[in-house]
Amino acid sequence: MRRFLALESRDIVTVVSASMFMVQLDASVLAVALPQIAAHFGRPIVSLSLAITIYLMMLVAVLPVSGWVADRFGPRRIFQLATLGFGLFSLLCALASTFWLFILARALQGACAALMTPVARLILLKRTSKAELVDALAITAMPMLVAPTLGPSIGGFIVDYGRWEYIFLLNVPVALALVALTRWRLPEVELVQPARLDWRGALLLSAALIALLTGLDRLASDAVGALPWGLLVAGAALASLTLRHLRAHPHPIVSLEPLRIAAFRTTAIGAGAMVRVPARAILFALPLMFQMGFGFSPFIAGLLLMALNAGDLVTKPIVRPMFDRLGYRRAVVGGSLAGLSGLLVIAAAGSEPVWLSVILAALVLAGFSRSIVFTGMASLTFSSLGSRDMTSGNVLASISMQLFNATAISGAALILGLTAQAHGEGEPGLADFRITLLVVTLLGLAATLALSRRIPDDLREVHLEEAT
Repeated sequence: MRRFLALESRDIVTVVSASMFMVQLDASVLAVALPQIAAHFGRPIVSLSLAITIYLMMLVAVLPVSGWVADRFGPRRIFQLATLGFGLFSLLCALASTFWLFILARALQGACAALMTPVARLILLKRTSKAELVDALAITAMPMLVAPTLGPSIGGFIVDYGRWEYIFLLNVPVALALVALTRWRLPEVELVQPARLDWRGALLLSAALIALLTGLDRLASDAVGALPWGLLVAGAALASLTLRHLRAHPHPIVSLEPLRIAAFRTTAIGAGAMVRVPARAILFALPLMFQMGFGFSPFIAGLLLMALNAGDLVTKPIVRPMFDRLGYRRAVVGGSLAGLSGLLVIAAAGSEPVWLSVILAALVLAGFSRSIVFTGMASLTFSSLGSRDMTSGNVLASISMQLFNATAISGAALILGLTAQAHGEGEPGLADFRITLLVVTLLGLAATLALSRRIPDDLREVHLEEAT
């Protein structure tokens, strides 16, 4: 970073980064071990998908109340309890004697994760100065990149040379260390006395999110089936009821006031959210393209994807100086256009060995772009919020992230499936992946052009607006 963070900010960043790393690593390591877990419980491997979906469902179900709980009982206390719970239920996953006990432990693990990362970020937002926010957000984004990169290889090593239970046992000492570090080094955050819990709003919002996310997930595998569309229609209806309730309730579970702020609205539900869709879609499309389209081995495909995260990681330390030197708008828009150019290069590439270096360079460029755009959007999101809107804004931003992640992945899968059917193929071929990348790139280009008209030249303009 251009300068060191203050001591208190460094302590907060350390705790937030470590918690995000633990949660992300747990998710990415588990995927490799599913065959061994299925064999242990004597279940078909398809049934183990429930271990992932139940975790995500509990995460989105608890997410709406995370802000209220943090305000009511204190972010520091809730973070400690959630971290301790995450470690405890990880231990129960390892010790589970039956399949359904394992699933129950995974569900409770997801509930704790829903409190851990949003509440940790809330502490960061409330105790970090606006001047240090960009640097702090850039640092805490790194675990989100490192964990998915290391996770499969760590999981494979554990499964090959140990037991699958060790995957969950790894979380226990990390959770205990985080609780101790939080107790000793993390500052108290001033308690807010929120109004009585809006149970109806919490239930409506949770139900809407679960229906929408499950519908999007199912849509990717059954685009013409009644179940995914029924879930999406039900989710949309519940979302409409939820919005009416939140607008009418004097003290809603999540205030919609942050959406009145133009900058926040842009990054949460507008062009700033859409501009991140290509980077999320390629995390699904590229691993399949490299193997099914180019015929690369899983090992080569994994190595190529490391270049994407490497480009992101090496860019993080220079994002803030880049904003200062080029200006915020030019850096974000230029970074987005550079990443989209990289996707077009990959779409046009061939499978011959001579293309490998070109693909690697394009992936590094896409990672460079992701670092600038994601850090830029996160900085604008939270720089635009005053202290009064910080809790609700944090929850709304988390909900938006989950929905747009699901939309990006399901959308890419849907395009692949439709183009494969149009070509009369059972499985997607290289041409289908090229079309998918092209559609995703055009969507990103439209979002970038719209974003260029809606963001400031300098983030300090947002700070000045808040001050006035």
